[in-house]
Amino acid sequence: MAYKLNKKDRKILYQLDLNSRQSFNQIARKVGLSREVVQYRIKQLEKKGIIKGYQTLIDISKLGYLNCRFFIKFQKDSPEQENKIIEYYKKHPKFWWVDSIDGFRDLGIACWVKDMYEFYEIKEDLTKRFGKYIYDLDISIYYKFYIYKRTYLLNDKKKPIPEIKVMFFPEKADFDNKDIQILRLIAPNSRRSSVEISNKTKISVTNINYRIKKMVEKGIIKDFRVMIDLEKIGYYWYKIEMQLSNLNIKPKMLNYFHNHPNIIYAYETISDNDIEVELEVQSYEDFRKVLNEIRNIFGKNIKKYHHLLWFKEHKFLFMP
Repeated sequence: MAYKLNKKDRKILYQLDLNSRQSFNQIARKVGLSREVVQYRIKQLEKKGIIKGYQTLIDISKLGYLNCRFFIKFQKDSPEQENKIIEYYKKHPKFWWVDSIDGFRDLGIACWVKDMYEFYEIKEDLTKRFGKYIYDLDISIYYKFYIYKRTYLLNDKKKPIPEIKVMFFPEKADFDNKDIQILRLIAPNSRRSSVEISNKTKISVTNINYRIKKMVEKGIIKDFRVMIDLEKIGYYWYKIEMQLSNLNIKPKMLNYFHNHPNIIYAYETISDNDIEVELEVQSYEDFRKVLNEIRNIFGKNIKKYHHLLWFKEHKFLFMP
């Protein structure tokens, strides 16, 4: 069942997408409602399952990790066997993302590794453990990860476009064990209060707030975002992968993606694809409209492209 969001709920969701760690009071001032009404509406969005949770996007490269990904096309398998593989990687501590796919692939999984040697060992384990069920295996490494905001929630072309958040850099940041304790608590719930974090870590509230602020400044914490069940609001999550004939066009493409209301992520990867983009739309027809816009503007520089539909996200946790 898809719920029709009213204008106020869209504004609240947008504020949570801008910064899901905002207080009820901060959101209330920005959407023109009382604190009590905002709190009630958010509770209702959670109760309906429209809000699935709140996540902290952590730039794991600042902690010394690489982000690697596998796309799998199955063979000789069954839904039961596929579910066993999904459950295995949901529980695997190195894997932060597991997603079922509708298209020319069946499953996407991504992991954090310290170096290429660890990546090789994980790939070998995957092949030995599940190789007989795999028809095709695509391997890639994320080079840059671009985060855009869901401006489609507002349907307001005059609204300023929020800044781009970019993840994955070669420089590590300074951090200690207390920072890691805090990150592990706010990664799965960005709205977890400083008081609750303090009770669990025995670090003072003042120190927690200071450390979170410093980790934002250092680029370790990149974003606080709301997790939306797109099916509940009548949206679909598509991905386009592109191989370019002219790499110099990438800055113009990234600028176009940033300004498009339905595009929420873009990637540069070490793979067969030069650039990848993800978008949230209300129908396949809307998806084709965006795809055709990209082709009309950049088509002469696109050698080939593929698209797929993210079917079901099983795990998304930006922290090893």
